[in-house]
Amino acid sequence: MTVGGALRPIVALLALAPAAAASVLDIYGFEPRGAAMGNAQAAVADDHTATFYNPAGLTRRKKVSVGAGFIATFPHLEIDRAYAGPRAGYVDHRLPPDFFGFDLGALFPLGGRFDDRVAVGVSVYLPTVNVLRGEGIDPQVPQFYRYQSLPDKFVVLAAAAVEITDWLSVGAGVQVLASLDGAVDVQLELANRRVRSQAVEVEVTPTAAMVAGLLVTPLPALRIGASYRHALQLDFALPTRIVIDDLIDLDIDIVGTVLYSPHYLNLGVAYDILPADLLISAELSYAFWSLAPDPSPTFSIDIGGELVDGLGLGERLDVGTGAPVELSFRDVPILKVGLEHRPHPRVRLRAGYTWRPTPAPVPTGTYNYVDSDAHVLAVGAGFSFADPLEVRRNPVTLDVVYQATLLSEQSVQKSLGALDPVGDYTSHGVIHSFGVAFRHDL
Repeated sequence: MTVGGALRPIVALLALAPAAAASVLDIYGFEPRGAAMGNAQAAVADDHTATFYNPAGLTRRKKVSVGAGFIATFPHLEIDRAYAGPRAGYVDHRLPPDFFGFDLGALFPLGGRFDDRVAVGVSVYLPTVNVLRGEGIDPQVPQFYRYQSLPDKFVVLAAAAVEITDWLSVGAGVQVLASLDGAVDVQLELANRRVRSQAVEVEVTPTAAMVAGLLVTPLPALRIGASYRHALQLDFALPTRIVIDDLIDLDIDIVGTVLYSPHYLNLGVAYDILPADLLISAELSYAFWSLAPDPSPTFSIDIGGELVDGLGLGERLDVGTGAPVELSFRDVPILKVGLEHRPHPRVRLRAGYTWRPTPAPVPTGTYNYVDSDAHVLAVGAGFSFADPLEVRRNPVTLDVVYQATLLSEQSVQKSLGALDPVGDYTSHGVIHSFGVAFRHDL
């Protein structure tokens, strides 16, 4: 094997170092009904999506239910640069790609002695292209912090709920991601152009974050829901050791915390105006972005060995990325409102709005995590019809949604002025999302 061939496993492992971002479910919602109602679902969700919005809602539906959905999202985001390049030290920017994903889920109320007062739900979000993908982007590169690589994250949710009384339900569950650890050990003989030995080890272990909630029904038409989602992140560590002819040792450490979703507190209310066949929901969420870690990978290279140490160059050749980036993010409230109107027994029309302020300061310094306030507008519909296969008596529900995420224009003026390699720029744009899903009560 050639030296170049020996380094391929190392390159492959380094490519796994992802960029940080919020959860795709936090940003775009879980299935069309929730997205179309502005994700104001803490007091509304009553199928498998309650595993994400509020596990206590699992007890509301008294039938076994299954569902599947598909989302397609097309970001049209722009970073308009004052310096178009080429110029000395010019740093290009990165824009998020289009993405597609599936979600699957099921809800199981438990009968018998439990009398349908206990329910279990399971949900999965699965990207279509990669189960897990990210980008190791230098913090100096202008990039949309919350939108860059968040879709490529496989997420599993499982929860259980108990209806304590007719007016009170509680539930709890977990979101599951994975941590990535590995090691590379390569020994080379340059004179013979061969690899003496090599070993590559990668371990993927699950990481769980708690989800909990309660649902109160003080009046038949009024529901109040509260939920909490613990922060979720992917930690990775990829130490690499390369020994060249027993003379030079290269110890390369790459570590980081990425694909971060913050702690969320959610308080929602829903009210049915029965004469008008209208459901109104509102929700206030609080996202603890001040706890977000530095999303940039940390590199350190320790060069040693008999030859290097003999020349007294060991510590002089060591390389590191320096101190972590101070994000200075702030906690932010998020406001969500939604409507659902039933003009016909088999038709539901929906609309929603979300105001999602940015947690990030204007990046006037050396790093360029771009973000701005987002106004999210959504419209959707649900249609119920008989099972076309005539296998089940209960109808099948088809939900559709269109969602537009409008990012406010943000102007960035660098503190270093013309000396900054990135220079001043303006960010703005819109993200178009389309979703479709089926749900069926068995």
